[in-house]
Formats: sequence, structure tokens, C-alpha cells
Amino acid sequence: MRDGETRAEWSTQFARTVADEIRSGVRSGALTWAEADQLLARLRVLVDQALDLTPQFS
Repeated sequence: MRDGETRAEWSTQFARTVADEIRSGVRSGALTWAEADQLLARLRVLVDQALDLTPQFS
């Protein structure tokens, strides 16, 4: 995060960036809407795992 940027601002900007990139991929023909949905579902799992606050190693 940049100085003075809140977590909410950072996460909102991140979500907008991901959405813009996926829409761009669909517009260019690199992705179908079904592929975009699948990509988002997988990305959601990845982010959830990355942000899991439960210690993985004791």
C-alpha cells in the first residue's frame, strides 16, 4: 500500500483493476464470459487463502 492509502481504498482499486483487465480480455476475444467467470472464481479462492489470518504453521 502507498503512504496514506487505507486498506479499503487499496482493495477497491485492486478490485477495479482486476475487473477492468478481465473486461479487456473479454473485449479483445482472449477470454469468453464463461472463462472470465471461472477465472474470477479461482482468483477469489486464491485471495481468500492469501488473506487467511489463521496461522498455517505452529
